[in-house]
Amino acid sequence: MALTGVVGSERGRLRSIFAEVRRLYFNNVWGMDIGADCRISRSAKLDKTCPRGLHIGDSTAIDFGVAILTHDQCRSLVADTWIGKDCHIGARSIIMPGVRIGDNCVIAAASVVTRDVPANCFAGGCPARILETGIETGPFGVIHRTGEAEFATTRSAPAEEAAL
Repeated sequence: MALTGVVGSERGRLRSIFAEVRRLYFNNVWGMDIGADCRISRSAKLDKTCPRGLHIGDSTAIDFGVAILTHDQCRSLVADTWIGKDCHIGARSIIMPGVRIGDNCVIAAASVVTRDVPANCFAGGCPARILETGIETGPFGVIHRTGEAEFATTRSAPAEEAAL
């Protein structure tokens, strides 16, 4: 049992070192702007066509299969893409070029973000919409529930329409 604890702690230490070396590689070789203490999955796709246009804030988590784009060949568009600090981008999401995601945001899995997301929001869907505002997150976009959620109300529920 003691051996497992030693191996586990050593694995965690090596994972941290590897993540920092990878971040420095992206910043210094590719010219990206990736903040300290970010967790970026090895299967995440960071656009290397215009790497200087990619900006990720401190303590942000990027899950597996995420694609963060800085160019769009069909529209002949090259634009900076910004992700704030303390954010979480869910698995298999796509962040389109030119999008700004504010600080303390969470993007749900499999979302396609085509427009800016203001700070302190939870967004999801295809295309992504604001689902909740006023959230507070900690490092890596972990949501801290301190009070009532402020859910976005952009349309009425079908049951309410049937009652009218």
